[in-house]
Amino acid sequence: MSTQAEQPYSEQSFADKQGKFAVPKLALVPPVDSVRSAPQLTADQQAVVSLEPGSGPILMWGAPGTGKSTVLIEASVRRMDHHGIDPAGALLLAPSRLAAARLRDGFSARLTRSLSTSPARTWSVYAFDLLRRAKVEGRMPHLDGPPRLMSGPEQDLIIRDLLLGHRMGLGTAPQWPAELSDALETRGFRKEIRELFDRVIEYGLAPDELAQLGTAQKRPDWVAAASLYQEYRDVVDWGKSGSFDPAGIITAATTLLQLDPEFLAQERNRLSLIVVDDIQEANKSVHELLRLVARGKDVLVAASPDTVVQGFRGARPDLIASLGETLSTPEHPLQQFSLSASHRMNPALGAAWQGVADRIFQIRGGHKARELQWRSDVAETIAEDAAVSAHVVASEVHELRLVAERILHLQHLGGRGLNEIAVIVRTGSALAALQRYLSAQGIAVKVPVAENPVRDEPAVRPLLEAFAVALAPEKLDAEACVALLTSRLGRSTALHLRRLRQALRQQELHAGGGRASDELLVEALLNPEKLEPLGWEAANARRIAAMLAAGRVAVVEAGANAETVLWALWDACDSSGTWETQALRGGPTGIRADRAFDAVMALFQTAERYVDQLPGSSPQQFLDYLIEQELPMDTLAARAQRTDAVEILTPASAAGREWPVVIVAGLQEGVWPNTRLRGELLGSQLLVDVLERGALAAQQIDPAARLRDIRYDELRSFAAAISRASELLILTAAAGHDLQPSQFLDLAAPFIPVTDSGGESQYPVRPVEQVPRPMTLRSLVAELRQESEMHAEPEAARMLALLSENQVPGAHPKQWWGLLPLSSDASIVAPGDPVVVSPSKVEEVLKSPLNWFIKAAGGEATTDFARSLGTLIHGIAQDIPNGAGHEYLAELDKRWPSLGLPESWESDVDYKRAQEMLGKLAQYVIDARQQGRTLIGVEENFTTDLGELPEGDHVVRLRGQVGPARGRRRGKSDRGRP
Repeated sequence: MSTQAEQPYSEQSFADKQGKFAVPKLALVPPVDSVRSAPQLTADQQAVVSLEPGSGPILMWGAPGTGKSTVLIEASVRRMDHHGIDPAGALLLAPSRLAAARLRDGFSARLTRSLSTSPARTWSVYAFDLLRRAKVEGRMPHLDGPPRLMSGPEQDLIIRDLLLGHRMGLGTAPQWPAELSDALETRGFRKEIRELFDRVIEYGLAPDELAQLGTAQKRPDWVAAASLYQEYRDVVDWGKSGSFDPAGIITAATTLLQLDPEFLAQERNRLSLIVVDDIQEANKSVHELLRLVARGKDVLVAASPDTVVQGFRGARPDLIASLGETLSTPEHPLQQFSLSASHRMNPALGAAWQGVADRIFQIRGGHKARELQWRSDVAETIAEDAAVSAHVVASEVHELRLVAERILHLQHLGGRGLNEIAVIVRTGSALAALQRYLSAQGIAVKVPVAENPVRDEPAVRPLLEAFAVALAPEKLDAEACVALLTSRLGRSTALHLRRLRQALRQQELHAGGGRASDELLVEALLNPEKLEPLGWEAANARRIAAMLAAGRVAVVEAGANAETVLWALWDACDSSGTWETQALRGGPTGIRADRAFDAVMALFQTAERYVDQLPGSSPQQFLDYLIEQELPMDTLAARAQRTDAVEILTPASAAGREWPVVIVAGLQEGVWPNTRLRGELLGSQLLVDVLERGALAAQQIDPAARLRDIRYDELRSFAAAISRASELLILTAAAGHDLQPSQFLDLAAPFIPVTDSGGESQYPVRPVEQVPRPMTLRSLVAELRQESEMHAEPEAARMLALLSENQVPGAHPKQWWGLLPLSSDASIVAPGDPVVVSPSKVEEVLKSPLNWFIKAAGGEATTDFARSLGTLIHGIAQDIPNGAGHEYLAELDKRWPSLGLPESWESDVDYKRAQEMLGKLAQYVIDARQQGRTLIGVEENFTTDLGELPEGDHVVRLRGQVGPARGRRRGKSDRGRP
């Protein structure tokens, strides 16, 4: 069951009569599509569904939206309802967890009985289940514990630790080629390593076999990688732990079945029906596993080779052509069917998709998956030229504005719900940028899980910082205090922080001390009693201090682990109630609260998984494990269920789904398509070619051929993205000095030049469009104010008044800058008092009196590093006016930490610069001494009146300091500064 608001929150009614937010009432509602009626099948679908048990292997070709998944579900349900097949003997396979969940939900909604276990699984989960059952039956005595599936981030962490150990001199370091030395510490190099290891595991190579291939192919990087792979296997297999990496678990299951014919026969007898969706996403190891368990049996396979999104995981759509050899037996040859009736894309969208698919290399039989037909009575509900549209704007920022404008236009004028719109982008970084922008515009958005490492979530970072302080309180410094107080947990603004610092300083001064606010802030958060005498300005600091105290207590308790410490911190931070209220109120703040809850749930799920897999592990080990992960981790933690939001996805997370409106954004050359050669640093693709084609044939494949394969892969992901739309497809790109629209734009929406009456082309290339104003209240107010002030437009003034009555921010003139009354008309300087000017500010007074006054009143800009460094050097010169060079450098060492700079090469450069400045100061002192000048004074104050102002009420007084001052014996003096 899920909850649903009876009266959804809207920005237009964000306040009730008392000006307070009203929390909507919640009611339990049944899951969407918990029960589905039988669909009306077309003739080509019915031909497959009506097949009787014992028909053998079936391959079903079909373009996107032709109902392949529907056929798989209906065929499975029919065989269970009409032919008595036990659901326990059915196996439904999908390439990803989300795809398996959709297959499971569709199957459960159609089946008229309950199930003890879900038959829908991913390939990896099925392989894991095989290993688990084999372990229970005693078929894997070499494992001490149950099998465990490692995540991608865990695999990356092991490789990272091995490479780090080599740099520290631990073990025998592989002999990497010299040209790779600078890459060994990078995340990109580890990605190349994982790709190579995945191919090695898929083809079942041993480390020594990889080393032999490296020697034969003159690839010293393969020889080095073989040594690293041997260490990697030693770590993964250490202690008979039963850990399997994502690529290795399918190979392990295949090997198990090959080595245990009895278990293989048992599994084949158990399975009476095997259903495989999206076989184009499978790699070679999946095909080998399928051959063992499904050869000659009743198996239904769906294929769409032109829509592939798992290419980065080794998907091999070309292997579909060999399914006849994989699944056929003399008694049961492979039968092939094709679906061509389009149930999703209208003719215009279908033509756009076919325009892309026609540019992809066609595998044997693949033409059957490009055919699309529509019923003769299908009436176009939308003009063909409007079903697919392409837009080019001036910059990436304009593109973000365009996406927001299109969404709001479709919502307000097109009658579309936000849940009918999806935005698909190529990369996770583009997804994050779009999410931030749309959220700032007040547009509710949903993003797929595992797009960012959990450690990088804004709601998780302060919890991990507090976790680290609980383990080692001495690590708490002023920077960490500020980060905690201004985080999602601390909820302090810059004003709160300033007031807190001032209150702590006053408390310190009254006690006779003189410590700086940084030190006082650290002390206060580690000793909550210091905050008790303070007022409201310390409320948030008291919560954070209590959280840190609770964490320290939890750490020293018997049996402390990651879960207990995390719970102590979370329980004490008192954020649950605040976020819950924000989430129920809705709006942009509610969306952020939902995401914060999702992130915290994912963190606790990660901690639970870690503790379960490593009982007895310490909280410090968990923190190190999580902090060092650099890859996103998928999670099964509960997430907020929103139905009134635009979904932002990558092609992989959008696969298998559909929306009425799809916006494909970020179509730039170099981004989509990204034709960078993949796996070429360590030659993972070359390894595959050597193993499949032989060494001689592999060496003859040139980079141009590899680029063509990459382009086909990019075209397949683009084809998958645009095929998610059922009514409208909007493509966007940016054009500028360093931005070029993707050629994919013209494949899906060919540009037809506009010609005038004489046949001359007015726009030979796609023009750059102006982005209309987004349909938000904020932008409407800005436009109305502009019209009212520039053109004295009475209608604009009337609309502003109407918006003001409805409490729209910025509509009332009282909120306009420049129209507010003066806070005071009294004289700034009391009558008779002088106007004081510093000598260093005289030029600024003459140049801009207003700027001088604002700064004199306290409006100084934040002190930058150059000014801070100058103040430091000046202070040393003032305190040691006659010092020697070594004395100045020693004092610099003492005072340098006060600048609070991080340890980096940039800080080292700044330190050398400071040493040079003090060297010049020491030389100045030596020169002055040699010239017979002696020190007269340091920073001597002076004051002089320059006369009265024209009004005659105030005297201008010049006040400053002179120094260091030095003079000769004959009475002449001079002054200088280093």
